[in-house]
Amino acid sequence: MSPSKPIYFGPPPDVSEGQWFRTHDALYAADVHRFRGQGISGTPHEGVDSIVASGGYAGDEDLGDTIIYTAQGGSPDKDGHITEDQSLTGVNEGMLINYREGLPIRYVRGLGIKRRKATEGYRYRGLYLVEGYWSVLTEGGHLMWQFRLAKASAGERWGSDEVSDTDADDETTAVQQAAARYVSTQRRVRNTQEARAIKALYNNTCQMCRVPVVVDVNGARYSEGAHIHALGRPHGGRDIRSNILCLCPNCHVLFDNGARLITDDLKVVDALSRRVLGDLHVEPEHQIDPACVDQHRSRWADRSDGV
Repeated sequence: MSPSKPIYFGPPPDVSEGQWFRTHDALYAADVHRFRGQGISGTPHEGVDSIVASGGYAGDEDLGDTIIYTAQGGSPDKDGHITEDQSLTGVNEGMLINYREGLPIRYVRGLGIKRRKATEGYRYRGLYLVEGYWSVLTEGGHLMWQFRLAKASAGERWGSDEVSDTDADDETTAVQQAAARYVSTQRRVRNTQEARAIKALYNNTCQMCRVPVVVDVNGARYSEGAHIHALGRPHGGRDIRSNILCLCPNCHVLFDNGARLITDDLKVVDALSRRVLGDLHVEPEHQIDPACVDQHRSRWADRSDGV
């Protein structure tokens, strides 16, 4: 196995969606995939940045914009049926990072599959997001984990601080458009290096309610990086640590919708009842910009007077 290149998330440079490659070496040379001869690239702590599917598992399905992808391991036989239980460890654990953080995966499909090998080259299919995961018992009684990958929107700008409106059909309601923009924004925002650093600082525990959201039996926690001064037009906030909080999904939604406000002395207020809920938990090395806090309150003028 060749040494890997540095992990990165997003589209490969100078490669077009649908581009054909003859070999794994060609994928490696074009920075589409970080390994030669290995089907999945990633780590359990950083996530998965690319997949080359070559028919290794019988449970895989390619539905175009949706991919059912079987986890690694399980000692598949010559027909791709697993012969041992699979576990969410190693690179499979990395897939959970993608699911929780909204990190994109470069997806490559092997062509002309024969005996679990691509005989007619490989095609780069674009970026996909991990939309869900589950486990099933196979007919042989083995535990199998699978992931649902969904094609990322063509307009996604991975690694960009600026958030633009998403395109929508004329029949889509204003509420649906707003919801789509919000979800799309949060996927990008949660992906930033600065947000991940703040979440690590607080061990993925909400700074407002201080209740960790535990999402699996191994104790893994889920949190979201919330920008105080919102990014993108017309707000123009910056993706810096002094402008980011570590919040649980509930507190994040409440904060983004002005139902939770923060005072100048960093107390959390229920803006709907005007009740002080307690102090915002702040680690000494996390310096929050007071101007960002003031700007957040200014967006909710109907409820922030006197807060």
